[in-house]
Amino acid sequence: MTTGNPAARIIAASLSAFLAGVAWLPASAETGISQLEVEQRGEVTIEASWYPRQAQYAGQADSFLHLEARPEILVYGDHAEAQFQPRISGGTGGGGQLDVREAHISGRRGEIDYLVGSTVLFWGKVESYNPVDIVNALDYSRGLLRSEKRGAPMVRLSWPAGPGQIDLLAIDFVENVYPDRALRERPAPRVNDNTAGFSGGASRDDIAAAARWSGYFGDIDLGVSWFRGTGHAPRLLPQADGTLNPDYSRVTQLGLDIQSLHGDTAVKAELIRRRGQYDRLGSADSYAAGVVGIEHNLYDLAESGRDLVLIAEYARDERRARSHSGFQNDLILGGRWLWNDVEDTEILTLLARDLDNAAQTLTMTANRRITDALSFEATARWPERLARDPNSAALARDAAIIASLTYSF
Repeated sequence: MTTGNPAARIIAASLSAFLAGVAWLPASAETGISQLEVEQRGEVTIEASWYPRQAQYAGQADSFLHLEARPEILVYGDHAEAQFQPRISGGTGGGGQLDVREAHISGRRGEIDYLVGSTVLFWGKVESYNPVDIVNALDYSRGLLRSEKRGAPMVRLSWPAGPGQIDLLAIDFVENVYPDRALRERPAPRVNDNTAGFSGGASRDDIAAAARWSGYFGDIDLGVSWFRGTGHAPRLLPQADGTLNPDYSRVTQLGLDIQSLHGDTAVKAELIRRRGQYDRLGSADSYAAGVVGIEHNLYDLAESGRDLVLIAEYARDERRARSHSGFQNDLILGGRWLWNDVEDTEILTLLARDLDNAAQTLTMTANRRITDALSFEATARWPERLARDPNSAALARDAAIIASLTYSF
């Protein structure tokens, strides 16, 4: 389990925020304790993964079991609510986690919506890669191709502005979590989470500032964002003990995400300008990057009652081979097949190809509800020629088949 001081500090602060929020609710709602409502829910997931290709590095295993629980409690009155959702996970690959995704109080005063505590946000529009999405740290404890967001402690204020709303945020920094030695989808040396460094104005105690305006102009959904604070894409520096040390930098980013609807077709884009980000070679030059895409929906395909959504996206980074993300000149093609049945059956297929070196990855994911409380997901991922890509060479043998069952309560 993660037991370091930063994690303990965040968990304690998140729980304190939740308990303080519960204590404050009756006053904010101007009701008695008896009129508060409590809702308990959550989910438990068991997952099995298998890597059919021989491991690239010593110590890596070929199969894993993973168990994760996310209990959740909500306490709400007339004008505010408090939410608490810890995440407890672990498995045969090591790297067990105890952290908090949601622990906040939220509500409205006049025209201002507020949120105080830990939460997970998403900014963006496209399917393959979301460069504008910058707020939350990432948990790579099951591999670098399987990131999950960590909760970010913050204060967020929102209010109407023209045809949309503006959000102002103050965000406490949270570190990424990286895979243990036995895991696949990792660099050859182990990344040591406990020795993170900070440079370029960054700090573990940094409070980031961010703002985003989002709204609609007819069939156009638009978001404009700004972020300044310690980013979550560190360079990995080799150490004398043979490990890698994450070194975080302070970044400033301007972002634009847009979606325009044209009948059965949606045109999407995410564009950024970022300063202070380390590139693959360790420099921190200002750069522009973005993803543009199109989705077209074929309804009731061949009168089957099913829909097929065709997806095409192109990612570009002006740094090209120095890009830290690997999405420097990439084409992504695929489709989402929707059964439109009571089980919500869906299959998503994406082929991502690097146009500079022909490295590519084919991913297929299927989802289906088995009962009202039980759902199934299966993913197959097959990389080819990743050894040609400097950002992905360490993952060249990490083809994977992953299946999971989730019970919701």
